[in-house]
Amino acid sequence: MIRKIDHIAIIVRDMESALKAYREMFGFEVVERMEGPGGEFTSVMVASGDIRLEFFQPLKPGSFMEFLEKRGGGLHHISFLTDDIRTELKNLKARGKKLQNEEPITLPGARIAFIHPSSAENVLIELVERK
Repeated sequence: MIRKIDHIAIIVRDMESALKAYREMFGFEVVERMEGPGGEFTSVMVASGDIRLEFFQPLKPGSFMEFLEKRGGGLHHISFLTDDIRTELKNLKARGKKLQNEEPITLPGARIAFIHPSSAENVLIELVERK
């Protein structure tokens, strides 16, 4: 079952500039930093109260760099927290929804999977199950 919005992901050209802007405007503070596989991107999770945003700055060619080049950055995906990602994926597939990941991807502290934008009104949806 979907519990809440976990975070909203935003692609940025300059991580430090984005962090400064959101800190000054809304009081967001850094809660986690991560490097992407092979150094493709850097990711920073920020929070203000119950609101969490994840900024991605592409560093090498890949899907985030393509997004930045095509769109100039901006909203990338919305992440929903679930307590059972496998059941969510199974139910979505049974309803004919197109998935980008039929099996969850295991990350430190979480499992994630993406629903194809064509199944969600052109919005990329991430499901996340946190440990």
